[in-house]
Parts: sequence; structure tokens; C-alpha cells
Amino acid sequence: MKSTTQIEKLLTAATALCLLFASGTPAQAEDGAGALGPKSGAPEGCMIIQGDIIVPLDFYERRDSGPGIEGCFDTNWWPAGIVPFEFDANVTQANEDAMLDAMAEWEAVADVDFRPRNGETNYIHIQDSTENSSFVGQIGGEQVVNINRWDRRFTMAHELGHALGLWHEQSRTDRDDYVVINFDRIPPDMELNFEIEAGSDSYGPYDFDSVMHYGQCAFSFCDAQPDECETHLNYCRTILVIEPWHTQWQDAIGQRDHLSDLDQLTMQMMYPWSNWVFVDDSYTGTENGTFLEPWDTFTEGTDDVPSSGTVIIQPGTYTGCGGTYTKYMTLRAPLDGVLLQN
Repeated sequence: MKSTTQIEKLLTAATALCLLFASGTPAQAEDGAGALGPKSGAPEGCMIIQGDIIVPLDFYERRDSGPGIEGCFDTNWWPAGIVPFEFDANVTQANEDAMLDAMAEWEAVADVDFRPRNGETNYIHIQDSTENSSFVGQIGGEQVVNINRWDRRFTMAHELGHALGLWHEQSRTDRDDYVVINFDRIPPDMELNFEIEAGSDSYGPYDFDSVMHYGQCAFSFCDAQPDECETHLNYCRTILVIEPWHTQWQDAIGQRDHLSDLDQLTMQMMYPWSNWVFVDDSYTGTENGTFLEPWDTFTEGTDDVPSSGTVIIQPGTYTGCGGTYTKYMTLRAPLDGVLLQN
């Protein structure tokens, strides 16, 4: 968890757009608004990093001179989980329906509500494109979501995950405890795609199954020829899962067919239901019972939670928990490691 001051700095940085690392040169500006046919590249003044994240052209200057930034998730979230959206004129009805199905995947697991735009200032503009890409979190004003693979629901869910505030999984600070990056198989101008951010935050253990994880041949010298990945892994594989997870996850990372359990859990922490209250005995900042500013005692959480609500208890040892509780509530320890004592 970060202190209130740190969070305020992060939010200030987030309004200056997004963050993270990567490669490439500025993309072409998008075509004129409402033009039919696929649009290409990032909006004017922006570029693509990590293959599908839109950032301003001066992203690296801002990153290197500003405060710490988020990795697994960012804190520039959509207030109350409400995300107004509109479709570009170049999106067919069939593709609109496909995107609504992708939106429903996130809406089913967290307090996220994608709503057709009705004059809101902050919203996502979804368009048919030559690529899949998105900003991260709410940046203010119109923000583009580019979609090329309308036939792949969880590719669209991946881009929506970015728009909601998720980064790629392998940007976590503990990444090197789980995977090895084979830089000798990555073109020099692509190596920035695998940087770790020292100021990043994450929730829960490393998630090999995440829909936000790179595939094992990402940004390889042979990445332009996907068929070579399976037949020439010794040459093409850029991400090597280390033991004891190798056998189970090596060929599975980078999946785009479901939201993992931890994808769902992380989104629930970012966009919890209104009757959830959070408790974390290791937290030392300003407290108000939210995920970012939780209560630090069990009693505060149970006192604050409304009837029929849920107390989310982060790992730790909590004392003073004995007694009689007459208010109906659900106690949940999503990451385990919770000990309640009298």
C-alpha cells in the first residue's frame, strides 16, 4: 500500500496520461473522426509501447523525472467503476455486440459498469483499427481503444483491462523470481518492453495464467512469424518460466481465452462493491476502509461494514477479534494467511 501523499502524486502523474516502458517509434496519427474502414496508430501526440499500450510521446521523460508508477495496476481508476463508451462509425453492429460480450466478462466479476456515453466528458472511444491498443486507466477526456481482433473476446477483454487500469503482468517487481527474460533473443530496440518498474504495485502472487501476461515468444527476433514459436522454441522463446512452475505454465503463459482467478480478484480490489470494507494490519497511512486506505484493525472493519456487507481481510495477525457479533457480514481472506485472535 502507498501513503496518501504517494497516491496523490500517482494520481497527478496519471492525469498526465499513462506509464510504463517499452519500444518503438511514434505511430501514425489516427484517421479523421468517423472515417469508415480501419484506423491505424495512436492518436496524435502519442505512441505505442509494450505492443499495445498508448502513452504520450514524452512518456520516458515523464517517467524518469516523476514519482513511482504502478505496474500490475494503476490508481487512476474510473469513479464508481462507471466507464462511459461510444463506438466509432467504422464499427459494425456485429463487432459492437462482440465488444459488449467482452465488457460483460469484467462486469460479471467486479463493480464495473460500461455504459453508453450520454454526454460524459471522460469516456472511451472504441474503433475498428489495424491494431489492438489502449491507454491505461482513466486519463481524462476521450481515450481511444483500438480493436483489430473482434473475433477474440479475451483479446478485447485484455485491452479493456488496460483501460480499467491494469498493466502487463510481467512488469511486476518480483518478476525475476518466476521468469527469466532471454534478452539474446530480443532485438535491441525491443528490450525496453521487458523493463521492471521499481515503483510498481501488485496484488497477490505472480499470475502465470493472467490474461494480461505476455506470451512466451513476445518480441522475439522471430515474433513476426508466429508459427516459428512452437517449432523453434529454443530460438524464439523470450520468456522462460523457472522451476518449479516451468512444466505447468511454460506453454500456457499469454493465454487469451479467459480471465484468471487473480485477474478477477485484482479487478475486485480495484472496483469493489459498495458494501465491501477493507482491513490490513500492515497499513500505516490514512484510513477510511477502502482498498487503498484500509482500516488497520479487525474491529474497525467489522464496525464499519454495513449489514450483509463483506470485510476483506488482507494477510496478517489480528488481535481483539473475540466477542459476539450481531450484524450479519461476510469475512473474506482472498489471499489466505489471516490469523484472528482474541
